[in-house]
Amino acid sequence: MSKKLVNRVLLVNDDGIDATGIRILKSIAENIANEVWVVAPVVDQSGVSCSVSLKSPFRVQKRSQTEYAVYGTPADCSLFAIKSVMANQLPDLVLSGINNGSNLGFETVLSGTVGAAMMAMTLGVPAMALSQVSSEDNIPTDWHCSTHLAESIIRQLYALSTPDNICFNINFPNCQAEQIKGVKITKQGSPDVSQFVIAETQDPEGHDYFWFRAKRNQGVIDVEKELDAANDGYIAITPLNYERTDYAFYHQIKATFNV
Repeated sequence: MSKKLVNRVLLVNDDGIDATGIRILKSIAENIANEVWVVAPVVDQSGVSCSVSLKSPFRVQKRSQTEYAVYGTPADCSLFAIKSVMANQLPDLVLSGINNGSNLGFETVLSGTVGAAMMAMTLGVPAMALSQVSSEDNIPTDWHCSTHLAESIIRQLYALSTPDNICFNINFPNCQAEQIKGVKITKQGSPDVSQFVIAETQDPEGHDYFWFRAKRNQGVIDVEKELDAANDGYIAITPLNYERTDYAFYHQIKATFNV
């Protein structure tokens, strides 16, 4: 039996509490923690980033002593768990995912999976966001890589001396576990929104409605970037924080305005 890594782990996600990825993650978490808690949205909340329900209340369905379904966002789930149901004994680690699909580059900004991990990190709990890259061609997601390798990656990252203001964004490539080329420590990289489109259609009554559609760049230009690294068959691991200030330009502006 594997040695337990932590006492308590909290699982959150953005695909919903009944999604395949969080069930896979639960089986992995049971190998590393004495207690596994699940606090996740009732329905898919993809693309909501770190949104919280500030202007409306949210309901919670208690499924068991350690499992709660939240009618809210992924960040709501982290907040509710850490500030309410687990407040008397906080989790040692928050794992968000495993997301069905990538959270790479510009997707990282939009991701509810990453948003939940970022919220946990800001509340003082170590956090990791995990995603399984998919084909994007309506082919069922192959979970083999993340299923077989996530535990090892989690253990390695948790063993690091990580600053309190850092969480990890982990993306497993779309291949079999034995086919990966290794691990790359990556950066988020510059945004590419060139393949974002708005698809217009009509409902049966003739009213217009719209869908956002985007395809992920499949190229490999710079494997230091998480998108390219995952496309090239590497597990991409990016350390993230919530500080978005561009310090080089910050100092330039201060000099310009003499402040």
